[in-house]
This record gives sequence, C-alpha cells and structure tokens, in this order.
Amino acid sequence: MSDYEFKMGMYLGELRQPWEQSLATARDLGARYVWCGAHSEGRSLYQLSDAEIDVAAAQVAAHGLEFFLIEGGGLFKTVHLAELAPGRMLEHADFREHLSRLERSMEVSARLGIGAVSCSSFAWPAEYTGGKPTWPMRWATRGGIISDGDMVKLVEAFSMFADLAEKHEVDLAFLMMQWNYGNTSRNFRRIVEAVGSRRFKALWCPADSYNCGEVDNATAGFENLRPYLHGVHAKDLRTIDGSKLEFEYTPIGEGDVDYPTILRNLRDNRCDVILSIATHFLPPSGSPVEAMETNYANIRRLIGELP
Repeated sequence: MSDYEFKMGMYLGELRQPWEQSLATARDLGARYVWCGAHSEGRSLYQLSDAEIDVAAAQVAAHGLEFFLIEGGGLFKTVHLAELAPGRMLEHADFREHLSRLERSMEVSARLGIGAVSCSSFAWPAEYTGGKPTWPMRWATRGGIISDGDMVKLVEAFSMFADLAEKHEVDLAFLMMQWNYGNTSRNFRRIVEAVGSRRFKALWCPADSYNCGEVDNATAGFENLRPYLHGVHAKDLRTIDGSKLEFEYTPIGEGDVDYPTILRNLRDNRCDVILSIATHFLPPSGSPVEAMETNYANIRRLIGELP
C-alpha cells in the first residue's frame, strides 16, 4: 500500500485571506487541490464573467494548484424542503434562484474542465427559521427520519439536478452537512439511490455525520459511501450533548472523529478522492491560518502513523 497517494486539498474560505494570498498559503502548506466559496469582492466563481473565470483559473494553475470542484454559494443549503410543493417547486423563489445558480456553476465547471459542482440537500423543517426543532429527533434516530412525503419531494428535486448534470456533463458532489437531509451515509444513499443518477457523488464530512449520531461513520458509514466518494471534508469536533446540539470544534485528531480508521480505509480501498482539509476551530491566537497549519500537520502525522 506504500504507493497510495493521499491527494491533499483545502477549502480556501477557511483561511479568510484575499484570493491570491489564499492560493499562496494553500500551496505553501502542501495542498494540490482547492475549492472556495467567495472569490473576490464577495462574489463566488459562478458570479464572475467568463473572462474573469479564465483569469481565476490561470491564477490557480500558476500556483501549482487545481480546482477539484466548483462551489455555488451554498446551493440549497438553506432552502427548506417543507416549503416546497410537489410539482410546483419552480414557483418557490429561493428554489428557482438556487437552481439557476446550480446551472451557472455547472457552466463554469464545464468551461474550466472541472469534473464536479458542490450542492447541498435541503434544510430540515424550520432549520434556519425556528431554532432547529427537529434536531432531537434527528439525534435520537442517528440522522433523522425522512418521511415518504419528503422523499417524493427530494426525488423530484434531485431528478432536476441529475438532468442538469447530464446536460453539462459534470458530477454533483453533495456536501453532507448536519443541517440537511443528506447528512448521514444512510440518508444520502436512500436519496441518491431513489433517483439512480450516475452523476451523484458525496463530499463526505465525517464530523458532521458523527454529530448527527452516526457514530459508526468511520466503518459502516464509509462502506455506505465508498461507491460515491468524491472527497472528504476533513474537520473534527467533540460532541458534548448530542440531543441538545452541544459540541465544540477541535483540531483534527483531538475530537470524536476516528480519522485513523477513515484514513486506513481510504488507503486500503485505494479510494481516488481528495482529502480536503478544513478547520472550523480557532487556536488561542485567533489565526485561521494557524488553525489550517495545525490541521495539516495533524493529518500528516496521522497518515504517517498508519500501520
């Protein structure tokens, strides 16, 4: 297994630096693959003109880096599934606007020759408007119970996404965020298998899955996701009281996520994925760059300690 390469990436937004400075930092820390939300002046890549996109891509290449997906500004992360009506989703202003952003992100991805666009899988009821009322249920059931009615809506929406992905010949890498329906490996598979698109991939976040109660995500969760993996969004946290959503972010290797098992599984199964390092925690200095340095050092140490 010594010839297996962990492909190191980074979410640039964690650095909180101007665009070109963040590229230099990513390169200096040893990243090869990058993705980002904001680009400049509060704009994301999908909001740039084609000429500006070409300049951004040239800047990435000049730093010896590559994009591994295009981020469309939190697509569908805050769109509440409960507000969508079957057969009438395009009447919902937020859904329509996010769908437009999704297609523009796909156009950018296709223009730059990047294989994937990131997407989220809709917010649980009142997640961003009513204090996360379904959280205790989701914790108790290790991810949340998706009703038959919700599945009908998820399949309808995801089918639209699949059609666009086929049209533009790009994949959709779903961010497995704890606030969304595709938060755990089991929920993710239930949704994407109901649609059956070859374009659906997972940008796995083991910390978010663990914090939803999927405590076996490093083993059973990995096996569920292995056929779909596009990347791993690597951060760490410690769950204090799961039923009350009490947790704290930590440096990688100091929280509850079983990264040694995850890294070993990636290596032993020779998974062709990007290990995208995030932070979320801040050191006493308050420096996000120091936080990224710490997480890069910790993940390298964990890789070096693999048996």
